[in-house]
Amino acid sequence: MGNIAIIYASVHHNNTKKLVEGIALKCDVDLFDVFEASNIDLTHYKIIGFASGIYMSAFHKSLFDFIENHTDLPNKSFLMYTSGSGSQKYAETFKKQLEMQNITVIGVYNCKGYDTYGVWKLIDGISKKHPSQKDISKGIDFIDKVVVGKI
Repeated sequence: MGNIAIIYASVHHNNTKKLVEGIALKCDVDLFDVFEASNIDLTHYKIIGFASGIYMSAFHKSLFDFIENHTDLPNKSFLMYTSGSGSQKYAETFKKQLEMQNITVIGVYNCKGYDTYGVWKLIDGISKKHPSQKDISKGIDFIDKVVVGKI
């Protein structure tokens, strides 16, 4: 076990799962699917990451539920997400929720992810082939430079 855990929600096309699993191949992080993580002990981790696809312009609801039900979270966190548009605005609500629980967000990484929601289904989706290997490499750099530097 390392010092860093990532709790992730990847429901639709597994974009976020692909991202965090690619990062875990190169970085010393422990991954936990939020739907299987209800009873894990997080007390020995120094930093916890939350990763999500974007659903209706927000992190998956299961991650909000997770942080409400866990009092053993470290006081440092980072966020990662995938979205069809690649917009940088989607982390704000989740970040505010963490800060209300006195958890400092030390960084946010986002990249595009294949999206077929709503009207995008009519054109076979957007951001095909994402997250790409380049997106994963940038995620690895984020962990190495931003996260590991804060331990």
